[in-house]
Amino acid sequence: MAVFKARIANYTVVIHNTDHLPPHCHVQLNGRDKQIGLDTLVILNPPPHFLPVTLRRGLIRIQSNLISSWKKVHIL
Repeated sequence: MAVFKARIANYTVVIHNTDHLPPHCHVQLNGRDKQIGLDTLVILNPPPHFLPVTLRRGLIRIQSNLISSWKKVHIL
């Protein structure tokens, strides 16, 4: 289940209702689940750490919503 879900530039951005630190969201890139740090908007893992420009711009626009949503997460 997700506390946040949005489409940005044909990518689905999700924050799960239960997750672990550090604060992050999940995005499917090239068939892999990437974790993107909410403070830095940098791919935490797995490599490679290239973030498409259109996705990064969209994440910047909704960064405050992502951080607010993270506060609803039950930390494992």
